[in-house]
Amino acid sequence: MTDRSYPADPAEAGLRLFLSWFGGHYARSVTVADASSDGSVLTANVTVGRKWSLAVTVLNTLAADADMKWEASRAAIEQRLDAGGRPIALWAPRGAVLPSQEPGLSQLAVAIEEAAALGDGRLEVRRPVSVYLRRVGTTGSVVTALGGLAGHWAQFTNRVPGTFQLNSQEILRLPASQEERDQLTEGIVLASQQPDVDETRVVPAVDAWTANDLGAGQSCVLGTPQPENDEWSASLRRNLRKLLKQADEKRQPGADARALVVLGASTYADEEKLSWALRGMDPTLYAGHEILAVVADGLVKTIMQPYRQTLPWDAPL
Repeated sequence: MTDRSYPADPAEAGLRLFLSWFGGHYARSVTVADASSDGSVLTANVTVGRKWSLAVTVLNTLAADADMKWEASRAAIEQRLDAGGRPIALWAPRGAVLPSQEPGLSQLAVAIEEAAALGDGRLEVRRPVSVYLRRVGTTGSVVTALGGLAGHWAQFTNRVPGTFQLNSQEILRLPASQEERDQLTEGIVLASQQPDVDETRVVPAVDAWTANDLGAGQSCVLGTPQPENDEWSASLRRNLRKLLKQADEKRQPGADARALVVLGASTYADEEKLSWALRGMDPTLYAGHEILAVVADGLVKTIMQPYRQTLPWDAPL
């Protein structure tokens, strides 16, 4: 690994998250013998169970979207988190605006310190926000929404007295709890019982980001300032092909097995597009790897993995 510098290399955080999954899955100790990264492609030689070798390549698709403002904000947050002595991988939703000054840095640091554990090993970083509901007509029974609730407008149909506009742009990511999501819906329906057109009602809500407790090393903020749009899927495929070719040029012989890890942005883990993009590519681009995994929104998801007891460290002792 490289010496600590800011902003942190997302590929290094991706490697640590993958190895945390790998060690738990195979019940083996893992040690990074050496690693090098150019910011887009990281290669690492990993010792498994003090006996076998695993060559890991991490492709950082986030690097292509980064700009100076985003990187400066990442650096400010990471330095603040490291000062607290608790290394965290913070996953920002797509298109998020990161705080770079006070009081935003302190507010985010407090939210991370108070983050609650989810059942899948991640942390949920909760930030209090507001949504704004305004009635624009007395006929109909529909809500048009902007922001994090844009895809949930149908939940309000035939439940509100009139036509409404809902500004939920402060919500980038909804909480994991379905019960809490339902409570927010009920709160908006209740707020719609307003007497006057053009009167705005404010409804309290939560913007819930995810994070991983890294245990060691330095903190890292992962994400992209670019919102998802019609051109993004095509640019992702182009970027992946470029990174795969770079990784092939850096391949070193001699490992007992190889793993390819693709790191990317997704507001929700179950909506990540990396798996879809990789499955749609020519498989010869990532041939020679026994394990193919993606890391997004704090979760490691395997796309390709050999049967149990196939790899040398997975055989019975």
